[in-house]
Amino acid sequence: MIITLQYLSACSLSIGNFSENINRAVKANNDPQTVMQGLPTYLILLDGLIESDPFDEDMLIASSRLINAYTALLGSELEKLGEDLNDNKNEYQKKKIKQQLKKLTLKALQRAAEANCLHEEYLCNLTTIKYKEFEQRLKKIDEDDIAMLYSLGTAWATWLQTNSDDWNAMAQLPQVKLIMETVNIIDEKWDNAGAHMYLGVLNSLLPANLGGKPEQGKKNFEAAIKLTQGKNLMAKVLFAEYYARLTFNKVLHQQLITDVLGFKESPHEFVLINTLAIEKAKALQLSAEDYF
Repeated sequence: MIITLQYLSACSLSIGNFSENINRAVKANNDPQTVMQGLPTYLILLDGLIESDPFDEDMLIASSRLINAYTALLGSELEKLGEDLNDNKNEYQKKKIKQQLKKLTLKALQRAAEANCLHEEYLCNLTTIKYKEFEQRLKKIDEDDIAMLYSLGTAWATWLQTNSDDWNAMAQLPQVKLIMETVNIIDEKWDNAGAHMYLGVLNSLLPANLGGKPEQGKKNFEAAIKLTQGKNLMAKVLFAEYYARLTFNKVLHQQLITDVLGFKESPHEFVLINTLAIEKAKALQLSAEDYF
């Protein structure tokens, strides 16, 4: 749904500076394929460290973030395979990636949930409690909880996307929306306005006559673009893909895609996500004529 490339930043490794440098290096990398091939090493490294201390909340949340980043790259690879006209050739590979995504997104969600529970008692069992109690728990959230809660929300959203064919899973969308709304209330700039991007997508999944809130989604996308000064190109791409296409706004769609493809130089921390955004924008441009 949305690329999440913040991970290992809260890791309590003795090599903390090294992990933070890796985080920055990944974000600044313009070669998604190389990053995708290299990340599994760190996934396994964190698995080993968690084996030695399964109650380290920082390690658990770092693992969840890293898995989420890796699944985002896998999802991008899956989209490319779906665009290939020779669909039968890639069917086995697509099935394999989908199975891997289901395993990894569940693992990321479980680790984020465990980390939240270790962080604060009222953050325990958020993925299983009734919505009314969930709502009451989130009223207790403050600035000290936002990193944990947001990481849970991103992992949950990614898991839901992977299980979009399961109606029981999709019934949990209101919880994810409430997490992102809570993050925005506390700090809407968090993770480069990431909560606004998630809400933009979630509010634009359905037309208004079927219960969607596309106009609110439009406001969320516009806020994300404004808060990042237009530097995060993924906000514009998702704006085009979800809102402009849902509302059949061809002019807006073309304007957003043109803006992305005409972008000259990405700031250091946006290089990887913008590389992915440009790839996605090219695909949207190619399919625009048929869609509109």
